[in-house]
Amino acid sequence: MNKWLKRLSNWFFQIENEVMIPFVLVGILVIGSFSVISYYNGYTMQKNSEMELADTLFEDVNRDLHFLEKRLPEEEIAEKYRNFERGRIRILDRDGEEITAGTRWENTSVLAVSKGDNPFGWRLEYRMNERIFGERILEQQSYLVVGAIASLILICQASIFISHSITRPIRRMSHTCKEIEENKGSYQKYRFEAVSRHDEIGQLAVTFEGLLKNMDNYTKMEYTSRMAATLAHEIKNPIAGIRSGIQLLKGRTVKDGDKMLCDSMIHEIDRVTALIMNLLTLSIRRESPKTEISVTGVLKEIGMIYAKGPDSRRASLFVEAEEGLRACLNENEFRQIIHNLISNSLRALVPDREGQIKLMAAAQEKEVIVTVQDNGKGMTEEEVSKALEPFYTKSINGTGLGLSIVSRLVESNGGTMEIVSKPGVGTDVVLKFPGKMV
Repeated sequence: MNKWLKRLSNWFFQIENEVMIPFVLVGILVIGSFSVISYYNGYTMQKNSEMELADTLFEDVNRDLHFLEKRLPEEEIAEKYRNFERGRIRILDRDGEEITAGTRWENTSVLAVSKGDNPFGWRLEYRMNERIFGERILEQQSYLVVGAIASLILICQASIFISHSITRPIRRMSHTCKEIEENKGSYQKYRFEAVSRHDEIGQLAVTFEGLLKNMDNYTKMEYTSRMAATLAHEIKNPIAGIRSGIQLLKGRTVKDGDKMLCDSMIHEIDRVTALIMNLLTLSIRRESPKTEISVTGVLKEIGMIYAKGPDSRRASLFVEAEEGLRACLNENEFRQIIHNLISNSLRALVPDREGQIKLMAAAQEKEVIVTVQDNGKGMTEEEVSKALEPFYTKSINGTGLGLSIVSRLVESNGGTMEIVSKPGVGTDVVLKFPGKMV
């Protein structure tokens, strides 16, 4: 018994049944109420019709008795009415003895009575069989019974369809969650059929699928945060001491080869230090103090630095910024964003053609749009979709943190970021910040 109750409970509490059963119960209640009301109205109308017929028959019999009373004795009149079969009239004399003969009154009940309206004081009863009367009403309303059954079937089918349509994407999401819990594999392989819907369930599925796509990123970010804190604590201070020691040794060396070796070691130490600082940037979320800065001025200043630096031999850098562009940003973080994007563009340049990098800025409504464009090797759609993942890179010397840091800094400054790229043509990184032109 408990086993069956448990099965029934599990069946009832399935989400599609929780939606379907109330629909069916409401449909049954509505159709049942309508059928009862319709039957009652038919019963009342038919009964009133029978009452009118009874009054008509009573009036005819009483009129006949008044006519015969002056011409025949009561005994002969009673004998005449003994085989009276008009309608369903039963006649009893003043003593209660039945005048009308026969057994046709079995299983009948009195619907109407007329007494004292004739000269002999006879009792006239209009009788009917309730069962036959009810069957006749049901027969007259057979169309209603068929319609009620058909409506109930349609309601059941509609309820099943609606509950299945509503709950199917939810059940699919629930099934996917169970798979995730069991497999604990890559979240990006899971998809939901409901993303094609345009209702609230579709929006929920899109949001949930987006969360799953980024779940790997969140896992990596959590791991990065923990690792960065440990690396920063264990490596930063010792490596600073090593760098100072190498600089001291470089000043005491005489041979050019030894100086080049020291420079190379310092360069590598700086690279490791930069990696640690990038990890710290990813792992620590903090509010950045923001001030109104000149976007145009910062871009031109960065352009001058790269135009005169060693990277100017690898690529030509152009700045095309409208004058007077201003935005409320953290200037240091904005500079880091642009430097990281230029570094990525430099790494993406193709050796056998002249490299070009453009810094463009313009005002659009209440936004400042900054674009970093290069004519490098570009990226495929798959590479663009994974470009913001920490440690994802196809560069030999890259760490895969540059765009992740850019994305984090853009978000902390209230902006948005979009990557448009085509293999063999180049890449555009479009940044949008709330700003104005003065």
